Parts: sequence; C-alpha cells; structure tokens
Amino acid sequence: MKLNLTATLLLFGLFQSAIMIFLIYKNRNWRQTQNKLLMALLFVVGLSLIPTFVGNAGLIEQYDFLRFIPFNLVIFIFPLLYFYLKSIFSVSFKLEKKSIFHFGVPIVFTIYYIFIWIGSLSISKREKGTWVSELAYFEVQSVYNFMLLFLTFGYMTLSIRELKNRQDKQFSSDELKYSKWITYLLVFFFIGVLLELSSTILGRIYGYWKNSPLDDWLGFSLTMMVKIYNAILLYIISLVGYLTYSNLKPNRNSLDKNGIENQVNYVLSIMQNEKPFLDKDFSLTSFSKQLKLSPSVLSNLLNTHLKASFNDFTNKFRVNTVIDRLQDGAYTDFTIESIAKDSGFKSKTTFYRAFFKFTSQTPKEFIAQLKKEKKVS
Repeated sequence: MKLNLTATLLLFGLFQSAIMIFLIYKNRNWRQTQNKLLMALLFVVGLSLIPTFVGNAGLIEQYDFLRFIPFNLVIFIFPLLYFYLKSIFSVSFKLEKKSIFHFGVPIVFTIYYIFIWIGSLSISKREKGTWVSELAYFEVQSVYNFMLLFLTFGYMTLSIRELKNRQDKQFSSDELKYSKWITYLLVFFFIGVLLELSSTILGRIYGYWKNSPLDDWLGFSLTMMVKIYNAILLYIISLVGYLTYSNLKPNRNSLDKNGIENQVNYVLSIMQNEKPFLDKDFSLTSFSKQLKLSPSVLSNLLNTHLKASFNDFTNKFRVNTVIDRLQDGAYTDFTIESIAKDSGFKSKTTFYRAFFKFTSQTPKEFIAQLKKEKKVS
C-alpha cells in the first residue's frame, strides 16, 4: 500500500467519518431522526471516498476484489441532506414510509453496482473490462452522472424552498444559526458534486489516473483534488454537526427556553408514535430515561407547559387510544378488564376513573352509545 499525501488525506477522512459516527452514537440521542440522518450522511460520504483511496493507494493492483467496489454513493447525498434539513428544524420530525421513494433511484443504481462487483469477483483480471462492457457498465455510468446532476439540482431547489418557508415563519435564534450553516453546506456539496462530475467526464475522455489538460494547468490531479475536497467537507460536517444540532436532544438537567416548543413536540411525538404508555410498567422514571431527561425536568415540562400531571398526561393518551380502538371495532370481543390491561391500565378501577374523568361517561355507557350510533347510521 502506497500512503502518499492524497491517500493519507482520504484515509483521514474515512477515520473521521467512523469516529464521528461513533461519538454521535455514544454521546448523543442517536435515536432522534436528525442524528440518524447525520450518521447516514457521514456514512455515505465516507464510503464514497473508499474507491479513490484504494485506487490511489495501489490496493487494486494487490487485491483484485476491490475493483468495481460498489461504494459510489454520492447520489444518496442530496436526498439525505434534504431530510436532514427538514429534521433539524423539528425535533419531532419522523421519516415516513413514503420517504423511501426519494431514495428509489440511488438504490437502483447501488443494486446494479453491487451486481457488477459480485459478478466480477469470478472473472479474471484480464477479462473484467470486457465483461462489464457487455453489461453496459459505462453506459450506466453516463446515466448515473446525468441522474446525479438531476437530483442535485432537484434537491437543491427543494432545500432552498424549505429554507424560504422557514424564513417566512420567522426563525428562532437557534434556527437562524442552523439555517445559515445548512445553506453553506448545500452550496459546498453542490460545488463538490459539480467537481465530481467534471473529474468523471475528464476521466472518461483522457482515462482515469492520467493527466488531462486541466490537470497540467492546475499542477495536480483534479480527481484527487475533488476527493480531498470531499474529505475536508466530511470533517467539517461531522465536527459542526456533532457540536451543534446533533445535540438537539433535551438536556437532562435543564430546559432551554428557546427549545421548549421543540421539547414539548418531542415528548408528544414519542407518545403518539411509539405509544410507550401501553406498557403497564410505564412510569415517570422510565419515560424520563427514554427522553434523556431527569424526572424532575420532565415533570416540570408537563406541569408548566402542558398543564397536566404525569398521571393525567398518561391516562389521557390511554383513554384516547381506547376510544379510537372502540370506534374502529378493535375491542368487539374484549371485556372491560381486558380493554383496561390492553391500554396500559393496571386495574379496572383506575381505568373507570380515568375514562370518566376525560369523557364524563363510564366505559360501558360509551360503548352502549357507540352501538346505538352505529345502529342509527
């Protein structure tokens, strides 16, 4: 392995990516969507450096299985960046199932490249070029470059529109800081993708790892410059992301006045989406651990900003869940006691008391009224 300056810088970028992913996982609330997206972004950019690193370090000549390694993942960057942008302005942001469609094109290309790589493992070194040509590898590369440019412009437009919509709603001081940084990030990535495409086109014309007229004019390889640029960009993303909005998780010991709305939304989001209250052992202590808050801070958040004790807050979610399920016909063959246990209540008595408090009816009265309404309709 030849560790020249370029290979060393690329290797540093790879290590930086791995280290920052580990730090976010270890020291931040990695389950939050924005932290998952930040780790995915670091992972994708880091892996995208590997093909150039193994080529520049001479590893391909030593280990033929590294040829056509399917880590050309730059095409994933802008969809990830777009969702990352949306997530840092909302602690409660969640990726929906339909979000997968945004990654449809990148996934299709990645599957193709994985197929090429696996297939090439059984082909001799001399015949690999002919084999991949027969499978339209170079034609697919051209389509890939076109789609990369198309997605870059498309998601740049969506991201700028998202920023403009946020500005129209007026930023908080934190959001203003994030919006400036994300704008710079978009511009830097946009430049990086254009440079990547330029180096690819020159590589197709003059041959990879060979000097082009632009290389002679610059005094060094444009391809290497692009990869070094991406490695430096990776370092900046990871460092700034880790120090700023990867720490959007609620603080365990205090409440940031500027982040109250985000913290309330985060608590409500966890209750609505994960439904931890359905566990009969759900408590202030267990919920505060899940939220990375101290019990006193969580209690203060509920009492001061949601005007509810923890028990009332929990029981209201449980009662609303029971009502939704009764209306959907989910409890047709359930006894009242079974309904109580299924919705997280420890006893039938507590269930009756809570249900009456929030509906002014007993469960039996509500069920009878529901049956009557269904007969009428």
